[in-house]
Amino acid sequence: MAAQTVPFRRFSTSLLPERERFGAWRDAMTSVYEIAPLDEDACRRFAGTATSAHLGPLIVGTMDVDALAYHRSPAKIRSDHMDHFIIRLDRSGAAGNRADEILVKDMGRPLALPPMRLDGACIIIPRDVMTGMLPRADALHGTRLGGIMGRLLADHMRTLAQTVPAATVEEAPQVVRAIRDMVTACLAPSHDALVQAQPQVAATLIMQARRHIDANLTNPDLSPDQLCRALGLSRSALYTLFEPHHGVNRYILERRLLRIREHLCDPAERRRIGEIAFAYGFASEAHFSRAFRRAFGCSPSEMRAGAYAGPATGSAPVNAAGGIGGEFPEWLRRLRA
Repeated sequence: MAAQTVPFRRFSTSLLPERERFGAWRDAMTSVYEIAPLDEDACRRFAGTATSAHLGPLIVGTMDVDALAYHRSPAKIRSDHMDHFIIRLDRSGAAGNRADEILVKDMGRPLALPPMRLDGACIIIPRDVMTGMLPRADALHGTRLGGIMGRLLADHMRTLAQTVPAATVEEAPQVVRAIRDMVTACLAPSHDALVQAQPQVAATLIMQARRHIDANLTNPDLSPDQLCRALGLSRSALYTLFEPHHGVNRYILERRLLRIREHLCDPAERRRIGEIAFAYGFASEAHFSRAFRRAFGCSPSEMRAGAYAGPATGSAPVNAAGGIGGEFPEWLRRLRA
């Protein structure tokens, strides 16, 4: 009996009618990005192919797609679970360079990429895994890695793109260890240079604060004052730390809503919606329902009903193209250390 290979999906617009290609691509990527529309002629000529291999704690993928503008607005970040880093190898050079280029993006921050063709490979790593590898990973957003370390990582990613789809489930842990070791070795020097330009303590503290918050989302005493005591910070220092996240109270609320949404999308979760909300510190179902709708654009009961109903039958054209389709966002949510 042949060994089971890691989960792998390929999506290509080439199997679809011309008029459906851009729409299918945008639908497949909408779980991660907002994509600006194209004019009629560009839609007709559009072509894109993407692959993804799921290794457990990370995803290795490739992309070969015509020029598009990709965005992640603050509203998009609040409404999804995509708290990940993407390490991207762009063979065409995102900055217009001829050489390979490595770019690090933090999906927890707003992103606006101008129209560009993407041709290369990527590694998608959840935040807890990335900060476990590089404790001050939050400082790496926007890093362009060059020099010998950039070339080493580029060669490694090219090899991964070619070989990972054939990896067996039994081999996956060793592959993951090799990837983590290479990424850590190549990004650590760049990281050390970055922290000279921005206070090292701030990057470390925000990581500690996020971990404390995520570990205490059901603690009714979780508050700015409790966080100050746990981290040894003054209130003014804490508020300064969370200014990029629109305040510590808002960040705590958003993390609680995201965790509750995970429960509502879990078929094994049998508790009443109100019971789940109370467990995460909401004093009333009405207050919780309003906050949930503001964050996700639907009621908690609609979210639960949609998750239990499964993917819509209308997604068949994308799946017919070999699409990642509705599976990809779920793959991202299931990434674990």
